[in-house]
Parts: sequence; C-alpha cells; structure tokens
Amino acid sequence: MSGHPSERPMDLTMIAGIGDNPLSFTFPLSPSVTVVTTVFGSARNQASVAINSGSMTVWVGSMNQVATVATVNMDLFLGSLNIKKGATFTLTIPTSSQVGNVVMQAELQSPPNPWFPFSGIVAMWPLTS
Repeated sequence: MSGHPSERPMDLTMIAGIGDNPLSFTFPLSPSVTVVTTVFGSARNQASVAINSGSMTVWVGSMNQVATVATVNMDLFLGSLNIKKGATFTLTIPTSSQVGNVVMQAELQSPPNPWFPFSGIVAMWPLTS
C-alpha cells in the first residue's frame, strides 16, 4: 500500500464525529460482494468506499473534493466475483442544483465467464440529507 489517501484504510469510527451524521449506502455487485459507501462532512463532500466479500472488508478507498477518485490497486479474487486492478470510484460533490454520487467503473468477472466492463452509480444523495 502506498501513502496516497485513496489507498489507506480509513477508520470508520472517526467519521461519526465529522460534520453531520454520515450516510451509508450498500450496493450489491453479487450475492456475496457489496460496495458500501459512507458519505460525511457537513457539505457531504467526503466519502469512503469499501468492497466487502461476505462480512470481510477486502479494500477501502477515500475521496474528497480535492481527490475525487479512488483506484483499486490490486486484483481482487472474491470467489463468485473478481474485480480487476485499476477499478475506480469517482465522487461527484452535491450542489444545490445536482445530487452527489459515487460512480464505479471496473472490469468484473464471474468465473468461469470472461471479464466484462461495469459502470454504475453505487451511491447517490442530495446536498441536504
């Protein structure tokens, strides 16, 4: 792991003390693999994304209005679903005229099938939530 903020695990217990109450979104990629996004800060301009396999967190990235992209820095082989190194999560900050969101772009594989592209919104929220 490098020292880049998007590649360092985030202590989620600290989020509750920052700004308003955090928002949490769970997006299922498969029956056993989920993406959990936690949004925090009074302007809802910070987010943490975790990829979970069952009850185990296998990767965590963080984003804010200065560093809006978190990149998965290794291949994740999760049994029923694999995620290729280089997958990205991009944060859009909410404003009074647009909702905030996190978009995942990745190459996924459900063995024994070939790799396929995935792009989708894994979390969405308004500025005032």
